[in-house]
Amino acid sequence: FTQAQIALEKANDVADVILIAGDVFDTKVPRQEVIGRTLDIFSKIKKPVYVIHGTHERRPQGFINPVDILVKAGMVNSCHLKQTIFEKEGDKIMIYGMGGIPEEYSKVAIEKLNPKPLEGVFSIFMFHQNIKEFMPQVEHGLYIEDLPNDFNLYIDGHLHKNYEINKNGKLLLIPGSTILTQLKREEIIKGFYLYNTLTKENSFVEIPIRKFNYVEFNIGSEKDLMLQKEKIIEVMNSINYENKPIVRLEILCDLDSNIISHVKELYSSKCYLFV
Repeated sequence: FTQAQIALEKANDVADVILIAGDVFDTKVPRQEVIGRTLDIFSKIKKPVYVIHGTHERRPQGFINPVDILVKAGMVNSCHLKQTIFEKEGDKIMIYGMGGIPEEYSKVAIEKLNPKPLEGVFSIFMFHQNIKEFMPQVEHGLYIEDLPNDFNLYIDGHLHKNYEINKNGKLLLIPGSTILTQLKREEIIKGFYLYNTLTKENSFVEIPIRKFNYVEFNIGSEKDLMLQKEKIIEVMNSINYENKPIVRLEILCDLDSNIISHVKELYSSKCYLFV
C-alpha cells in the first residue's frame, strides 16, 4: 500500500494521465479491507487513470474482477478491448488495452482483435503478457514482432522488473512492479516510466522502497558446526535492521538445519527473512 501510494501520488504530480497495465491487485478476490484501502488511495488521485486487468486479477468471462470494481466506483477508466481517447489542450492520445489472458491464446487474440492505431493521434497499445525476448524459458508468450504494428508506444505490465527495448521500430516499456516480488538482485530499483508524447522521450522515475538485502553465504565444506554458526551470525550481524528490511539469505553450501532454524529464530523479528 505504501509504495503504491507513493508511485501514484508522484505520478499524479508529474503526469497528465496515468496508465496501469494490470495487476493492481495480487489476487482475483481481494479482501474487503484491501479493496477499501485501495479506494482510499485512488480517491486522492486527481489525474485520469486508465487501466487493464492483469493475470493476477483475471476471472472467467461474465465475472467481475477487482479492477472492474475500481471502474464501477469511478476511480479509474477501463481501456480493455477498446480505443480510449485522452485529450489535453488539443493534443490527443489513444490507448487500446488488452487485459491479461492465458498465454497460449495471446498471439491468436491479437490477430483476431487486430487493433489499429488512430491516424494522426499518438497511439498506445497496453497489454499484460509474457515477452519471449525477456523470458525465453517460458513455453508461451509474445515476441515483439507479434505486437500489432504502427502504434507509437507499447506498454506491458506483466514482468516484475523494468525494461525498455526498441526493436524493429517498436518501443516497448515495461515498468515492473512497485514492490519486491521475486526477491532477485535486479529488483532493487522500483518506480514508473514518465513518457513525453511530444518529445518522444522517457525517463524512469524511482520510488523509495523497503530496504532489500541480498546476502550470499558460503563456507565451503567446513564441518565444524560451531564455526558454521559463528560465520553465519557474523554475516547476519553485518546487516542494518533499521525499519525492518527484507533479507534474502542465499546459502551456497551444506549447512546444518539446526543452524538455519536458529538464524530464523534470532532474526525473523528484525527483518522479513527468506532463506
